[in-house]
Amino acid sequence: MQRERISASEAAARLGVKRETIYAYVSRGLLDSHRAIDGKSSTFDPAEVARLRSGRAGRKRGRLDVPVTSGITDVVDGRVAYRGRTLADLVDENAGFEQVAELLWTGSLPPHAAWSSPAGVTKAARRSARALPIGSLPTDRIMAAVIASAAADPFRDDRSPSGSTSAAASLLTSMVESLPAVGTAPPGQVPLAQQLWHRLTANDDIDWPLLDLALVLLADHGMATSTLAARLAASTRGGIHPVVMAGLGTVVGPLHGGASRVVHHMFCDAAERGADSAIAEVLRRDERIPGLGHLIHKTADPRHDLLFDALGESKLDPERSDVVASVISRVSDRYIVAPNIDMALGAFAYMAGMDGDAGEVIFAIARTAGWIAHALEEYEEQPLRFRPVGRYSGPTESSS
Repeated sequence: MQRERISASEAAARLGVKRETIYAYVSRGLLDSHRAIDGKSSTFDPAEVARLRSGRAGRKRGRLDVPVTSGITDVVDGRVAYRGRTLADLVDENAGFEQVAELLWTGSLPPHAAWSSPAGVTKAARRSARALPIGSLPTDRIMAAVIASAAADPFRDDRSPSGSTSAAASLLTSMVESLPAVGTAPPGQVPLAQQLWHRLTANDDIDWPLLDLALVLLADHGMATSTLAARLAASTRGGIHPVVMAGLGTVVGPLHGGASRVVHHMFCDAAERGADSAIAEVLRRDERIPGLGHLIHKTADPRHDLLFDALGESKLDPERSDVVASVISRVSDRYIVAPNIDMALGAFAYMAGMDGDAGEVIFAIARTAGWIAHALEEYEEQPLRFRPVGRYSGPTESSS
């Protein structure tokens, strides 16, 4: 017989938390919710609530933990540090994305970093991206560019540290240049973030340093799902290009790199119908506010705080800034759950006049730097060291 489900209020009472915290547990994957018959409220499995309360199963059933030791990024509640340097310190030092990427790759922060890509590699990346059908997503173009860049690079299987970092800088440049321009880029060599700005928005590039900041904050976040996928590819001794493809194949989607898209849509809706209507709609559809709560950062996500503080000091579209402020104000009045980087990234993309897909593009290009760092670290480990043990659970041959 099916167990009778309980309301959010009852689940909160049993766990001794506020009702808002229940929805934070849902967003972090600690509880599953089902839509009630009325189509508005949510219901919960009392057994799952009991397991969470007892601490015996503070995670979704079937989740697998894969411990991996790494010396690249330290992630704890409220703190992220690359090679021992906190994000706040790197921001104070005005470190750009290229510098931070090389910090992740080599352990040293260079005073300057300028990247380029061989003309043949860049040309192949552009041609492959342009050959895709009309309506292809920007991440489709980036994936095509990675494959084409590999095919055009005779040194693609050079897995030495110097060879890998050289290929990585070339690849990231080609990934950005494979995207169609929507604004007029300045002549000459400019930072990667400034190049990317003109492929995401037609707005003047006076605010491109905000995009550089977003790339820095998103470059790595420890052993995320996409990072594990990249390390798995590196453990088979795949070169930089297949490593990045493995990461891209995992990061694309609403539960990882594309999470800011829903935030962006919420702000667009708020601009048309008002904050209250936008919030009501997203709750009706998804049963939670996007961009709230995090599995690790329970008190504060430093990536959100650093980017959001910079947005507050910027001169981006004041009308769009007011829309974001109205939504944030209404949400903050109701929920005590800390916002995460997806909230800040969606707000940035909206305020900068970018499309909803922009956040996923920013996330993918930024995280490529981290995947490459983890690949370089994995190359120093025993090949094929990841060996999952499968347990067959299907039907067995019936005996006669």
